[in-house]
Amino acid sequence: MLTDLTLTYEDLIKFNLVERIEAKRSIPSETINKLYSALSDIKSIDQFIKESPSFPDSTDKILRSELVSVIGSTLSLEGVNLDKEETEEGLRKAEIGETLERKEQEADNSRKAYRFILSFVLDNKDNPIVTEQVIKQIHTYFTDGMNYVSNTPGKYRSNFTTSFGEPRKQTLCLTESEIETAMKNLVEWINRKETGIISSFPIVKAIMAHYYLTEIHPFGDGNGRTARAVEALILSIHGINNYCFWSLANFWSAHRNEYITHLHNIRVTLDPLEFIIWGLEGYRDEIRKVKARSLKKVKSLMLLDYVRYLLRSKREQEIKINHRIVDIIQFLIQQGQPIPLKKFYNLPQVLVFYKNTPSTRTRDFQKMFKLGLISYPNINDEEYIEVDFRILEKLVYHV
Repeated sequence: MLTDLTLTYEDLIKFNLVERIEAKRSIPSETINKLYSALSDIKSIDQFIKESPSFPDSTDKILRSELVSVIGSTLSLEGVNLDKEETEEGLRKAEIGETLERKEQEADNSRKAYRFILSFVLDNKDNPIVTEQVIKQIHTYFTDGMNYVSNTPGKYRSNFTTSFGEPRKQTLCLTESEIETAMKNLVEWINRKETGIISSFPIVKAIMAHYYLTEIHPFGDGNGRTARAVEALILSIHGINNYCFWSLANFWSAHRNEYITHLHNIRVTLDPLEFIIWGLEGYRDEIRKVKARSLKKVKSLMLLDYVRYLLRSKREQEIKINHRIVDIIQFLIQQGQPIPLKKFYNLPQVLVFYKNTPSTRTRDFQKMFKLGLISYPNINDEEYIEVDFRILEKLVYHV
């Protein structure tokens, strides 16, 4: 049973829900404070990420990991469940031309869509105008070769209406002509510069473009993925979080039920502010994770530099280290996460140093532990090993 509609087609194609609220000048101060607090935090975190040193290998790993994550997130919202390992495997198979299963094809299609966004912004950085053709191209990448019912990649639906969401609701655009008018007005609104106290922020426009596109529902299938990608496109155009402009998809997926409820409530209330603030706070939480990874990258270099310093000055040190220890620390840093201790001792990279000398291994690891270079966390009743970055906070520098 479809719900009663409050938002009308005529309301929708004006694309001014936020602007209408701003014009009334009745926004509670608490709402304004929440919004500005989230925006301020995002700006500060984003600036830190941009100013952090960029190292090709580790930066590429962050980008790759975030892309794999967003692919899984945006597909899970459509009922396609792929874990990180499955997504990685699908992308690997696609890169070498192997035959893909259906879910793997959807993952590779998602990668192509986000790569297109990156390329589009780089190629048009002086004047990045979002057009209907750009949105159609994004949709084409997502749905190419998938044979979704009543869907043609890059083509607006025609001769049928559709329902979506939870609870189910009917699209406001009932004809192809209405879709064409709505999309024409949408891209004009996306490219227009706003001046309102809320609507002027690019991230607000990105979130609202996402919402508006879900309401238009212009394609036979793949509308949600396309809407979230257009959101990502707008973030990228405005240079927000260059590492992973797609972070909002991860947040929407992690809070799927709330996400769907918020989208539904906007149609009923004509008030998107609660959704916007929730999205901003979610985006802030997501890029905090990116900041932590960026900071860890810098700490990794600092720790390795410190270990090499200990090696160079070992004559002056109470606990003397050797090249084996430097290599072990470098290997643990590269792993980026705790490793079960028993598994670690049997890795080829470790056995090459200690295969027939267990006493040497014991001495080396005792030294690393005493120097605060490693720790042994207990995870699920199993002992692990990892580098210990806390040592960097304890170093005392003499002048």
